[in-house]
Amino acid sequence: MVKSFDEFVRLWKIETEGIKVKEEFKNFLFLVFYPDNVEWDSSIDKQTQTTTLMVSGGLTGASTGHDVQFCYRSEMHQHLLNSKHTHAMVVSVGMVFDMTEHHKGNQISSITDFMDFADSGEFCKAHIIARPAESAFLHYQHMNLNLVKWREFGCPHLIDSYKKGSWDHYTRSEENFHDDYTPPWIDVRGLPRIINFTEDERRRKAFSYFRDQETAWANISDIFDYDRQKNTRIRSSYVGESEPYFSRFMSRIGEAFYIFNTESLKTTPASKFDILFSPTAGYSAEAYVDKLDFQGTVILYDYCQENLDTKRRIIDMNMSLEEIYMLKEASGWNMVDNEANEPANQRSESMGTHEELRAMQLKMSEENNIEYWLMDLIKPDYNKLLPYVKGKKVFFDISNIYGYHMSHAYYYFDELVLEYNKLQAFLIEHTNKCWFQGTRPTKQWEKKWIS
Repeated sequence: MVKSFDEFVRLWKIETEGIKVKEEFKNFLFLVFYPDNVEWDSSIDKQTQTTTLMVSGGLTGASTGHDVQFCYRSEMHQHLLNSKHTHAMVVSVGMVFDMTEHHKGNQISSITDFMDFADSGEFCKAHIIARPAESAFLHYQHMNLNLVKWREFGCPHLIDSYKKGSWDHYTRSEENFHDDYTPPWIDVRGLPRIINFTEDERRRKAFSYFRDQETAWANISDIFDYDRQKNTRIRSSYVGESEPYFSRFMSRIGEAFYIFNTESLKTTPASKFDILFSPTAGYSAEAYVDKLDFQGTVILYDYCQENLDTKRRIIDMNMSLEEIYMLKEASGWNMVDNEANEPANQRSESMGTHEELRAMQLKMSEENNIEYWLMDLIKPDYNKLLPYVKGKKVFFDISNIYGYHMSHAYYYFDELVLEYNKLQAFLIEHTNKCWFQGTRPTKQWEKKWIS
């Protein structure tokens, strides 16, 4: 773990230096701030990593391209004054979002909620606290702000550690979301109406409140146990999944086999290779073996034994799509079908139709030597790797493993950066030549000769 919020921010900025803000997000600020009085420890490090990752790119935090900036809570107002954006999603360290919802094939998340807010023309959406006979204020955990309107009304303090953002003169709705202090809207003298997050929006997120930092949900070491017999990680039964923060955090945490790939086929060098490494998910191994006209050994690896067994069965039987669905139903194993996810489906189709991929798979099984390795690529057995890569020309596909939300759940950000660099250094030292492709811990794709 890093030693402070400042150190985390420095490392994040170094690792994301080459990422460009995508055109469709250029007017949006994603501001992650740190409450000044919260003491840094291992659980706060993990919460900072989680919040940052979830707002850093895409509709589910799985991509890149958002303009993510950082500050302390006491600096937030000044930071907004310096901003040139039109809208801001302002989140405290400790916010977590459920990024798994879909409706009619469309992803729904707190990011899409923010996009909808920007389209609405509303002034501000936040967690309103308006207790009877007391000053009203906005809780600092999460706020969506129309910066254009905010500037038109004199840049008022809305969330401030020095209590400047509180109001004695206001009217509010008679209803509450819960208790007697959470109105759906509030009218403050001299400002446009401020609205509260809806029930659906609240369901998709939670805030840690930095409480019970020593309990199971706050400590990342308690989220997973280690199964020594299977040499893999498993969900711990000790953690409190009913706790709101933890239940949102764990909504997409768990082993799964991806029937199709979630990334497109990448351009590859016109070169011959001795050995090819690829994850078990989807058909990327088959597609690259076909594209490269590869004749050597294929190493299919996964940190989960069930995924290896599933992949081996699909290859051995050269399963049709119908047979894969039957296996999914019969086994009860979490086999994710990306067909319902249109962007992922389009990326997967760049590799070919399923029948085309199935033909590639049959050819690979007949003409290539295939080995199945139980291996956590973030902490690989380098002694096992060495004789396979030493002096060889290697094609090494790491896919999205280092930027994957499961990897970020188990490892600290600085640990992922360290291990990513360590793997590349090992391959540079021992291979004759190595083509390396996949995501960095900050999710940007890298594909290049590294030796």
